Amino acid sequence: MRFNLLGVPAVRDASGRLDHPGSPKLRALLVALLLRPNRVVPVRELQAALWGAEPPASARASLHNHVARLRRLLGEQGGLRTVAQGYVLRVEPGELDTEVFQERAATARAAYTRAVRGTGDWASVAEAASAALALWRGSPLEGVHGPGEQPPPLVHRLREVRLELLQWRYDAELELGGHDGLVPELSVLADEFPLREAFHRQLMLVLHRTGRQAEALDAYRTLRRTLVEQLGVDPGPAVRQAHAEVLRGGSGVPAARPEGPRAGCPGPPPAVLADPPPRRPPPPDHRFADGA
Repeated sequence: MRFNLLGVPAVRDASGRLDHPGSPKLRALLVALLLRPNRVVPVRELQAALWGAEPPASARASLHNHVARLRRLLGEQGGLRTVAQGYVLRVEPGELDTEVFQERAATARAAYTRAVRGTGDWASVAEAASAALALWRGSPLEGVHGPGEQPPPLVHRLREVRLELLQWRYDAELELGGHDGLVPELSVLADEFPLREAFHRQLMLVLHRTGRQAEALDAYRTLRRTLVEQLGVDPGPAVRQAHAEVLRGGSGVPAARPEGPRAGCPGPPPAVLADPPPRRPPPPDHRFADGA
């Protein structure tokens, strides 16, 4: 059994068949249970997940019906149990893609730290970050929360970790000399996250090292103007170092360094995510991909 939350919630059985819970209520129930795998989720919390702060009088009976439907979806090996206080969904190591993503992200973070300190290699950083990013199928819990509804904190943390993984992978590719094809990707990220200095720095370096110095300088001016107008600060040391390289017109490759936390430019996440499971990360594979 495999459970996907990185994207539209889905379940993959032992035969490889992928099922997306059809109704919003069934998706909400599956997500509420998977957000607390192997732990009791009380009935009242499940009711709140399905109906909000004011569940209808028929909520308990309706919840029972949705649980029965979810059991049919999961099959005999689904591991959904009823207990006195609520329900427990049993999830084995390696079955939940968010946990695998956290484990692989932790591996990438350790590889990045070693590479920055000079005790590791950048190829390992690129490989580890790519292995984690391969699990990303879209916005976590996509389609579960309607307009105006706040997703759980896990969603924000997962998105942040994805951005850190992208930063580490691009730093690794810059160190390894892999500049081809990076400009479009980094341009999109720089536009989407105008205050995130790391992507602007990487875009400047890629433009410069591919012979587009004027565009690299323009990217710096755009970032500086945005930071000054919105935050009242100048770019940080790493961006200024990249700017100096562009001005020199050289083609040397400075060592990538993680930027310290500052307003609008988050640093590396503490321990990747809260309470990551103490499990050995599985090797990269495609078991969560829709085409698997």
